[in-house]
Amino acid sequence: MFYFLIMENETHLDTVFYALADARRRRMLEALAESPKAVGDLASSAGLRFSAASKNIALLEAAGLLYKSRQGRQIFCHMNFDVWKDVAGYVAMHAKFWSGRLNELEKYLGEVNGND
Repeated sequence: MFYFLIMENETHLDTVFYALADARRRRMLEALAESPKAVGDLASSAGLRFSAASKNIALLEAAGLLYKSRQGRQIFCHMNFDVWKDVAGYVAMHAKFWSGRLNELEKYLGEVNGND
């Protein structure tokens, strides 16, 4: 059971990082961080046509980075801030690891240079 939860979380993070890999999608998320946006406004903020924006929005929604709501005839996109906790946890875990490794490297280089 525990293994399944880890694999499920890794698959979700893969989807999140894939969604974040595109600069246009990141621009969309930056716009949503300020406030919810109508799909058309989000498309123009990313420099995309409506159809291309819709595909990118669907990918961001599948990754859980945003969710949509309907207000009358318009569809609005909202940032899902909960997913960022998973991303921050992943980055913090690796930052701690690399910080330790870099400290070890710095210590080693100091020893090597001190012995010359």
